[in-house]
Parts: sequence; C-alpha cells; structure tokens
Amino acid sequence: MSQLETDPAAAFDAAFGARAGDLQCRPRDPGDAEFLIDCAIACSPMKGLLPDAMLAQQAELQRAAHDGAHPDAMHRTVTRDGAPIGHILVAWTVAGTHLVDIAVLPEHRGIGAGGHLLAAWLAVADAHGLTATLEVQAGNPARQIYERLGFVETEPDPWAAFADMHRAPVQP
Repeated sequence: MSQLETDPAAAFDAAFGARAGDLQCRPRDPGDAEFLIDCAIACSPMKGLLPDAMLAQQAELQRAAHDGAHPDAMHRTVTRDGAPIGHILVAWTVAGTHLVDIAVLPEHRGIGAGGHLLAAWLAVADAHGLTATLEVQAGNPARQIYERLGFVETEPDPWAAFADMHRAPVQP
C-alpha cells in the first residue's frame, strides 16, 4: 500500500464500523486460513461440479497469487458473533484502489455484510479522490451490484470471461 494522506485501512475500519451494526471487521490473521479456504469453496461457481479437495487447492493457489501480486493489500475479515462470515482484499495506491477479492458465505448473504464492505471501501476511495477498479466474471450476479454502485466496464468485450470495471470517485 502506497502512503496516502491518511491510512486507508484505518479509514476503512472506521467507515465499516459506522454502518455495520452487529457485524465486526478486523485485519486478517493467520487463524483465518481455514475460513478463507472454506469461504472460497462455498462461494465457488464450481461448487458441486468439482470435488471440494480440488476447489480447496484452487483456493490456496488463488490466495497465494493474490498475496504475491498485492503484498501490501488490506485484508479484512468480517465477523458476526465472533465467527468469520466474509472477507475483503483491497489494494490501495496513490493512483487508485483495486478490489482484489470479496466474498461472504452463502448462508450469511442478505444481511448486508458485502454491502457494508463495499460501502466502506468506496467511502475511503471517494474521500481520497481515488478511482476504484475491480474484475468480475462475466456471468457473476454481483456485476449488477457493482453497476448499481456506479461501476462501468472499462473496455467491453462480449467474448471475455471477466470484465474490468471502474468507478470514478464521487465528490461529497
């Protein structure tokens, strides 16, 4: 994470805490490794099509790739009643911010955890005047959420498996 005028992770934590009710958000710790694998398996579009052992291996490779590509990224785990239910991984630079990964366990969707994570991320991006970017699978229903939040596809390609999306900062 490049140095910004203020610490975006601290600002993220404050923004999340201001709106999240009974949900808590904390930095990822080594004890979250099993949860992150379980969450990736539960949220995988391949769940039920591939064995869980193969999905776990894919999740471990993806986590290693994310950590390698974004070594200074902000990792946050969302908890409810002390149990992890979701997570977010965000890279911050002076030029912009990128949503690397976000997931909420299926049995905890609909309570606002993902929305609070996204709202906190975008509040900090807006406060710092940063363009927010992300990549989403073409058929992922979350794409509609991102579009409602003001994201647009950077270079539309109907044949691409993933869409790169961006959102300019919103001035308060």
